[in-house]
Amino acid sequence: MPRETTRTTPNAAAIALVTLLVVTASSARADDMRSLTILHTSDLHGHVASVDPVTGEPATGSLARVAGLIREVRETAPGTVLVLDSGDTLQGSPVEELPHVHWGEPSPTVAAMNRIGYDAAAVGNHEFNFGLEVLRRAERQARFPLLSANTVDADTGEPAFRPYVVLERAGVRIGVLGLTTPSVPRWEVPAHYAGLHFEPIADAARRWVDTLRRDERCDVVVVLAHTGFERDPRTGEARTRRYGNHAWELTRVDGIDVLLTGHDHRAEPPQELHGVVIAQPRARARTVTRLDLTLERRDGGWRIAHWSGELVDVTEHPLDPDLVEATADVEARVRSALDRTVGEVTDPVDVTGCRLRDCAVLDMVHASQLEASGADLSLTALLSDGAPPLGPGPVTERWLRAMYVYPNRLVAVRLTGAQVVDVLEHSARYHDGIDCSGDGPCVVTTDAAIPRYNVDSLAGLSYRIDPTRPEGSRVTDVRLDGHPLDPGRVFTVVMNTYRAFGGGDYPHVTDAEVVWRSEGEVVDLLREWLAHHRPWRPTVDGNWSVAPDLVEPPRTGR
Repeated sequence: MPRETTRTTPNAAAIALVTLLVVTASSARADDMRSLTILHTSDLHGHVASVDPVTGEPATGSLARVAGLIREVRETAPGTVLVLDSGDTLQGSPVEELPHVHWGEPSPTVAAMNRIGYDAAAVGNHEFNFGLEVLRRAERQARFPLLSANTVDADTGEPAFRPYVVLERAGVRIGVLGLTTPSVPRWEVPAHYAGLHFEPIADAARRWVDTLRRDERCDVVVVLAHTGFERDPRTGEARTRRYGNHAWELTRVDGIDVLLTGHDHRAEPPQELHGVVIAQPRARARTVTRLDLTLERRDGGWRIAHWSGELVDVTEHPLDPDLVEATADVEARVRSALDRTVGEVTDPVDVTGCRLRDCAVLDMVHASQLEASGADLSLTALLSDGAPPLGPGPVTERWLRAMYVYPNRLVAVRLTGAQVVDVLEHSARYHDGIDCSGDGPCVVTTDAAIPRYNVDSLAGLSYRIDPTRPEGSRVTDVRLDGHPLDPGRVFTVVMNTYRAFGGGDYPHVTDAEVVWRSEGEVVDLLREWLAHHRPWRPTVDGNWSVAPDLVEPPRTGR
């Protein structure tokens, strides 16, 4: 006999009640949660072009690639997207400097950031390279605030730039504070920051973070700091050279949720340090920090419940066609300007290996510095490895700017012979050993923690560097005109302003008497030198060497 079954179903009222409860609970959860995505760049250094103006090759780091990534994230992110930058935007590329500084036009970099839709940016130390008039012009052009809470009017103590901005998104109040490394006076020409004072960065942070929390009632505080980490964020170990870095100290300031840094060009993937989310992208628009924050309502406000993050490599990301089109005209005009011939060279020259052996390019820079200043001695570094092999034939503006990439001026100071040796010893820290483990000749090992633009050579004396000796005693056989150096003799030494004002932490130079300053930038003086010595007949005087009896340095051009 068939078995009967009975099926029961809930009535309509019951279904409606359950549905109402589920929908209500879901809505309540949605009302208590927010999503915030932060995209962050730093140390763009004018890298807006789609084509490298020096090599003519597609640019790996470019705001044109960053723009494409930002467009994608805005289309796919679940909530609010903020785009921020930690400074050093206005210096570093001919596509930025020629139109903005030399032709008096709007900044191509700021124009690109306006088009992308940046929400805020910090003021970096390189923003002061061309003086306050250029910086203020960029500030007026920007449709986003340039922030620096610790840069103040020296007379009134009031902020010289906007210290912060409060962005309200989906009911969440987000305070964005800007900070600038206070070491600007150590590196910059005084006229370029006249009337300004740079407060200790942590002191300013404490005061203004308190303002954002208490007075502005911010739920989330993000700090854009143009300063790197003086300690390794993972180990806490002190880094060899600080170079104006204070970010570790900033993580000890109460009330900061997110600290986005820059300045020292060292990539720091997103991580937590002392309860603060930190990150720093690679320089020159090669990576972008992405942070995805989940905020939940708590204690009458919004707090970070969860976060994830990464440094997104954009070197292969497709270019944004709109930004490429917008910058095409200025890129073409800059390329034409860089093609201009500024001199001729009779023999090939190359910058390869110039930190391990004297070379013609370094001697040309020394010669121009000595001729312009009338100094006894010249100090300089090879600032970039990006200059391609040259000649024989024309020397172009392109090659000149690829070889000397910073807008430094020159200063001549008085130093004794003993102080000069201390300066050379400071540079010789870079040459920190000999490796004879291979099948070929022994090679010099170098200290990777020392930026290569802080490795100087000297013209006017002869000397040797012995990497096998302890640090502080590597410079040997220092002679003037073949005679042992008199440690008490006083010399005038010409160097760039970055070095003279403290860049690289060289001893004695910041306290030395200044006896001469150049009016123009070094690249202008080099251009004049090439015009007066046309054609340039490259020679190497070989006044210094690195353990020539032990090491065979890499082969170079003349």
